[in-house]
Amino acid sequence: MQNITPQSKAIYELLSESKPLTAVQIADKLNILPHAVYRSIKVLVEFGFVRQMGHHSTLFMKNTPEGPIDLYANAMKTYLSETFSSKNKPSSKPLDISFIQTRNQLIEMTDTDVEKATKSIDFIVSGHEVPAETILAYKKAVERGVKIRMLVQNLDAMSPEMLRSWKKAGVKIKYFPYMESRIFIYDNQIVYFTSYNPEKNSEALGVRFNYTPFARMMNEMFEQRWKLGKEIN
Repeated sequence: MQNITPQSKAIYELLSESKPLTAVQIADKLNILPHAVYRSIKVLVEFGFVRQMGHHSTLFMKNTPEGPIDLYANAMKTYLSETFSSKNKPSSKPLDISFIQTRNQLIEMTDTDVEKATKSIDFIVSGHEVPAETILAYKKAVERGVKIRMLVQNLDAMSPEMLRSWKKAGVKIKYFPYMESRIFIYDNQIVYFTSYNPEKNSEALGVRFNYTPFARMMNEMFEQRWKLGKEIN
């Protein structure tokens, strides 16, 4: 699978700030060759960051933010393609699923998994306030040697105090535009996938999977967005 390269990121940032452009126009603005544009933009199209318009003189534009269903569907498509095109067989471990009804339930369940994490935690959040106990749990995980990264999708919802608290806890933070979903990945084994309603941030309908194939699938999606995310000062 292709990775996001610096050139792909430059194309994404250009399309984020402009109207739809052709490959020739993109090449001209970035001072690269058109065939380099096609090569670098392929992965952006594959993961849904950019979409094509028309057939002749194709235009490229930044895709509209994906809802949780689209995000999950694209991730599933990518994972299945990788799985069945290789010699590796899917894990035979039973699928362990728990359902989530509220944001408070989500916080309680994720706090428990934070305490058990040993290697990595990656998550995409709305940016709204969380209890001090939650930040403390992440701080303790960092002190245990757990690598933690956060993508915030709504900077307006995150107060300067909350941002400082997360950074003080040792969490690496970037911004990626609104995606209408919250995703948490623990040790590349457990993944939470929940909806995000900006009008009612207390809602968090979703599921928790304790299943390595799903965690790997969502981790790939997170990695691509992390590479495209912007540092928060």
